[in-house]
Amino acid sequence: MIVVSSLLRRAVYPAMSHSRIFSRRVGVGEVCVLTYHGVLREGWASGVSPIEGALVSADQFRRHLQFLKSRYHLISPELFHGWLKDGGSLPQRAVLLTCDDGLLNVLTDMVPILLEEEALCLFFVSGGSLEDAVNWLWYEELYLMLDDAPRGASVAVGGKVVRKESWTAKDLAAIWSTLVEECSVKNSDDRKTSLLSWRREWRLPEDWRVSQDIQTARRYHLLNRSELPQLVAQGMTVGAHSLSHPLLTKMPAELAEQEIGECKTRLESYLGQEVWALAYPFGHEESAGVREMTMAERAGYACAFLNCGGGLLRLTSPRFGLPRAHVTGQMNLAELEAHLSGFHDTMQKRFRGVASKWSGHEQRT
Repeated sequence: MIVVSSLLRRAVYPAMSHSRIFSRRVGVGEVCVLTYHGVLREGWASGVSPIEGALVSADQFRRHLQFLKSRYHLISPELFHGWLKDGGSLPQRAVLLTCDDGLLNVLTDMVPILLEEEALCLFFVSGGSLEDAVNWLWYEELYLMLDDAPRGASVAVGGKVVRKESWTAKDLAAIWSTLVEECSVKNSDDRKTSLLSWRREWRLPEDWRVSQDIQTARRYHLLNRSELPQLVAQGMTVGAHSLSHPLLTKMPAELAEQEIGECKTRLESYLGQEVWALAYPFGHEESAGVREMTMAERAGYACAFLNCGGGLLRLTSPRFGLPRAHVTGQMNLAELEAHLSGFHDTMQKRFRGVASKWSGHEQRT
């Protein structure tokens, strides 16, 4: 599978992109949707983080926009919203840009490039951006705490106590993933209490996550209450990303509904404008089911996005489970185009099917 993926990325996709095969896949009345997570300044030394690879460099982002403008039509979030409501016409090969999480760098580093390239973006932010205090994404904080915890530190995971001795990167990711699910069951305050308790138990310093370094702040801090309106002032559109970014499917129904509905209500009250789109936190296939999609519709959103399923959608796509193509810092331009056109997702499904059939054959023999 790794060999096939490398072959697609290095040879097949570049050839298809050069031949304009990807762009011809996008028909009239179809929209390609991309998900970004922020822009890193040049010289930033990437560290450990569950979303580190999802951020792109400033040069990469500029190249993406220029490439997309040369082959596609970047549309505004408001044009997309109108199309959803009224089914009006769209330019051929329409592309909608979205960005999740609301990190500080979207304002300091991403928006200036968008403005220079005359592009607009739909930014999904959580309730943390309605506070004056400095906030991080709690699951990033958890990952970094696990990585910084001293040898011998212990944590209960899945009902078992795990001690940090010689964790590999794979061990760390598995432990973190389980803890994210377990912490998502809790409300935001209880989740913060758990993180504080672990920090003290592992004897991490009180100022462990406090940094005066501007670069670190741009990378990890969320937009705050005074910075969020600046996105709107620059012509960008704000969507909801839940109150505290939990894995909604792990939450009790009452808490999940609060996360979805109150984020919209609070953002609208503060910004003084409609918040019509939701992006489910994490966004993978298990991040939202029928329950969450029903909640999103009941809360009054016009649509809700996943962060999987390929980038291509149409008016017949599930309104509260719209697919997006997830952009990573490792993608070349041809790979980006394969994702946004939905081709990569189609290939993945085919290879998974082949792998499943082969696995079944092995089991039978």
